[in-house]
Amino acid sequence: MYGEIIAIGDELVTGRVQNTTSTFAANRLFLAGYQVKGITMIGDDAEAIKAALLSAMTRANFVIITGGLGPTSDDITNEAVAKALGRRLVVNEDILKKVYAERRVWGDTPDIMLEKLAFLPEGAEFLNPDGHASGYVIIDKGVFIFCLPGVPKQLEYLLTTQVIPRIEAAFSSGFITRQRTFKVFGLQETEINVIVNRLLEEMDGINAGYYPDFPEVCLVVSAMGLDKDEVDKRFVKICREVEVALGESLIGTDGDTQESLAGALLSAKGESLAVAESCTGGLVAHRITGIPGSSQWFERGVISYSNRSKMEMIGVLPETLDRYGAVSRNVGIEMAEGIKKAAGTTYGLAITGFAGPGGGTASEPVGAVYIALSTPESTSCERFLFSGSRHEIQILSAETALDWLRRRLKYGSNLYSNRYSR
Repeated sequence: MYGEIIAIGDELVTGRVQNTTSTFAANRLFLAGYQVKGITMIGDDAEAIKAALLSAMTRANFVIITGGLGPTSDDITNEAVAKALGRRLVVNEDILKKVYAERRVWGDTPDIMLEKLAFLPEGAEFLNPDGHASGYVIIDKGVFIFCLPGVPKQLEYLLTTQVIPRIEAAFSSGFITRQRTFKVFGLQETEINVIVNRLLEEMDGINAGYYPDFPEVCLVVSAMGLDKDEVDKRFVKICREVEVALGESLIGTDGDTQESLAGALLSAKGESLAVAESCTGGLVAHRITGIPGSSQWFERGVISYSNRSKMEMIGVLPETLDRYGAVSRNVGIEMAEGIKKAAGTTYGLAITGFAGPGGGTASEPVGAVYIALSTPESTSCERFLFSGSRHEIQILSAETALDWLRRRLKYGSNLYSNRYSR
């Protein structure tokens, strides 16, 4: 069974807002065993919406339309759908009563605009009577047409609780699907592709896809089939082989992040971390403190941007700065050891470098970054040469530092290198 998605809104086609609702819907439908054949974005143009819907109905068993259900003048989905299907717009008295009962939700919105919410194409069935922006379903010529709000949280709730169950009741896909996303750092997409292709040569019913999520690469592995036990068996086998093949470059799966995994390892070991950052300006600490419960293992983060702050806050020696410069292996080591000593933590992590676009030298150009990790046993510092914009260099620096910490905690070695090492 096939479906199509039509996302409506000028904000989408002008790039002001990312179309996250369609990707969410397509993924959830895939996991339920239904394939989305196409995703179309249309501006606030009634004729374009009508044409897109009629075209989709010739190919799909169900069509999901998102956006344009609100009370403002640019919300024209209801009118466009009614016109496409040759139906009248009729008032739903139950919706109208509910809208007026919840005036506080709409603030000072004029009555004439609120009444617009209750006018639906004839034959439309309200999906969620308890919601003020619920959406509806119409069956026309055997095609299920779901019109849903464009607000992500509202759409996600309705898709999960209303749309997919109704599709399942009407169309049994027969397919069992399993999917997992593997997050990788330090390998290029083509390198991952070569590794995975070797694994897939002797395994049917497995698909692999790749997409960049800078600075990481995501590998999506899917298993499909009619026999649940067989699909599960193949899926477990390929996932295990992928984990082994990617080795230390594999960060984790699905919702895992460098910082969440490092934090879990620190917490399990009863250890702690402090961070000293220069060119990343607190990006590492920001990522860490985004993890719930990170206060249990993260003691402090210091942005030691100037030479003065490096000396006063974390104990970098003046002679080290004078002799080697702020962007150097020696300063990186003293930063990592200094923050660890000042915070009394098990680990100290430090970053110093040139993020650009200016500030580099002949020997240490823009993109040259030193990352140091001080452990209970020793301190190591590595040089990396990143490229890109200032923000991209900062992101790569933070990712690399967290990757080193994760690998040290999981695999035990103080040595670290990736394709940016110099």
